[in-house]
Amino acid sequence: MSKPDEKAIERDFCAGVLSLQAVADKYEITIKALRYMAGKRGWVRAKGAGAKAGQKAGAKKNYAPKKSGPIPPQNTDERSPESEQISTVKIMHHDDVDLALDPDEFGLTEKEALFAWGCVKTNSRIGGYRFAGYSDNKKTAYVEASRLYRKPNIARAIRELKNRMRKRYTADLDEIVDQLVAITKADPNALTQYRRLNCRYCWGENHLYQWRDIQEFDRAAEKNMKDGKAEPEYGGLGFIENADPNPDCPGCYGEGSGDIFISDTRDLDGPDRQYLLGVKQTKNGIEVITEDKKAARQMLIQLITKLDLNNQDDNTPKGMGDFYADLGKAESQSGTKTVLDDESEE
Repeated sequence: MSKPDEKAIERDFCAGVLSLQAVADKYEITIKALRYMAGKRGWVRAKGAGAKAGQKAGAKKNYAPKKSGPIPPQNTDERSPESEQISTVKIMHHDDVDLALDPDEFGLTEKEALFAWGCVKTNSRIGGYRFAGYSDNKKTAYVEASRLYRKPNIARAIRELKNRMRKRYTADLDEIVDQLVAITKADPNALTQYRRLNCRYCWGENHLYQWRDIQEFDRAAEKNMKDGKAEPEYGGLGFIENADPNPDCPGCYGEGSGDIFISDTRDLDGPDRQYLLGVKQTKNGIEVITEDKKAARQMLIQLITKLDLNNQDDNTPKGMGDFYADLGKAESQSGTKTVLDDESEE
């Protein structure tokens, strides 16, 4: 399959004459790939695309279409607040193209698209009404917001945005849960250990002093000779420092000597890898920094109890930032109202 002509795709996308699906079909790519290309390269569709398509299809209008100038480039400082809002809708979440909303795809005006996005962002129709910049009249705002909310094309756009966000953040939540579970299951002994090791008399012949090798014994014998001392006792060779103590050792009575051991962190994997944060050299020695298992368990319990990960209703959280902020404020008592509780006006 030949590589798509990006220049031609950009021309048809920005012209706004063809629908997104028509552009995708023309160049034999998926609409998701088209959105990805547009978001990555900063393409902006011309305004009034839906009206042009409708006129070509034979829908006659008795009134002149609204005139609108081209959308200014994103790096232009001299632009009105209204044009800034419009461009935001068209390229919403530049790095997250799956969450972009194209008004022409749903037959919305740009303000209606802002309303749909605002409803999802604030989880409230009145919040979406204010987000879109409609008149904030306390007497009529809710009624007008409800009227917009019930329009079929706006409702379809809201459902689509919620589905995209649900898929995105469900994946994020799964990853967070996996990390928390891994931290709670990690074995601290895989990182650091306090060990009881054999002494020199544990495994020596007749429980005499055992040497590592003959060179070590020869050095000790030479030093004793220079100092005028007797030859050191010989309990054989082959001392291994990390061997277990001998329960019958008369020197240490089977207790051996204490030793702190730090594993090679390059070899850590799975839960143990998630548990380790790093290693720091201090004036008192090496400090191994790990996650807090107790805090991870508390966070996991709160996450499971506050969120139903299989819940498909409209109260699914819109991001993890609020959740983490919430955990810092949450109290241990049950029933505490938090940002994860439903505060929607619907």
